[in-house]
Amino acid sequence: MSRNITRRDLLAIGTAAAGALALAGCGGSESGSGSGGGEAKSSYKVAMVISGPKNDGGWGQGHYESLKKAIESHGNWEMLEPKENTASADAASAAQSYVDQDVDLIIAAGNEFVSEWGDVVAEAAESNPNVHFLMTNTDPTTDLADYETLDNLECVQVNLVQTGALAGVVAGLMTQTKSIGFIGGMRLPTTLTKYAAYELAANKVNPGVEGHYNFEAGFTDASFGANITEQWINTNKVDVMWGDASAVDNGARQALEAAGAETHFDIAQPIDSVGPDQPTVVTSTVTDWMFGEAMDAVEQGNFGGGAVIEANMENGGVYLGSFSDAVSADVQAKIEEYAEQVKDGSLVSEDEVEKKKAEL
Repeated sequence: MSRNITRRDLLAIGTAAAGALALAGCGGSESGSGSGGGEAKSSYKVAMVISGPKNDGGWGQGHYESLKKAIESHGNWEMLEPKENTASADAASAAQSYVDQDVDLIIAAGNEFVSEWGDVVAEAAESNPNVHFLMTNTDPTTDLADYETLDNLECVQVNLVQTGALAGVVAGLMTQTKSIGFIGGMRLPTTLTKYAAYELAANKVNPGVEGHYNFEAGFTDASFGANITEQWINTNKVDVMWGDASAVDNGARQALEAAGAETHFDIAQPIDSVGPDQPTVVTSTVTDWMFGEAMDAVEQGNFGGGAVIEANMENGGVYLGSFSDAVSADVQAKIEEYAEQVKDGSLVSEDEVEKKKAEL
């Protein structure tokens, strides 16, 4: 789903104005109330809470690498060691421990902690106004509707239509059987958006492609991914896979490799995974969570108001990673051409995606 990109005006003065701007921020408007009070600092700290390990090869690692990248371009910021494998029951105390250290920016890697962080965010707005919160994959209009304040909080969302369409372009050009697959961990609106764009784009570049999907795989059972992919290969001749199910995707790659890495391919996400240890991966849909933009806003004192930062192809938040040798130069050139159409919205429209989602 596409979201309006940032965003900010001058820091609002007065309670009424701040309240109005916070409400506007919830709608993804271009202004935010900001909570960066106090004088400019010479150094800042950022920390992140993750539900899984930071080097999981998927979701957690994507966030961790995005933060490391942001740190490289922000020499006055220090990254604290992330709190990994954080259970929901421990999420509030994990965030509070960073508040107690006056960490300038505390990141939730996903919306898993939304309900647990509400009180921490509200109390920090009163007692630690220089502490800011950033939640990825979060929609403030729905996920944060019960929050007392958004003055010290922003969200990051990914243009999932672009992400799915890029994967679909690759799948459509790489399949020799016109049969592609997709595994999702849960039947979430975001997962449906990814798949809809994926199948639509594959058919735009290769009419007649048939998509096979499962949206109930969970995120931890690699054997499920291996079994369902093997079934699709044998029954439906699936030869290209893309997944949104973390460890389950690893199982899908195992099945593809067993069927023949020369003819069966995987598109990885959200980090660049091409390499000798992943023989079936031909490219990756990569997400940069745009943490640097949030860090800039903290420094400038205009962070907050529930504003939404969008990661997309225009700002480098969404892109295809490196290609394996299995992708010929001719196919890479076609991918590049179609990618420009994905970027300008002419290949797959949001209306088409919404119509397709209604059919799933």
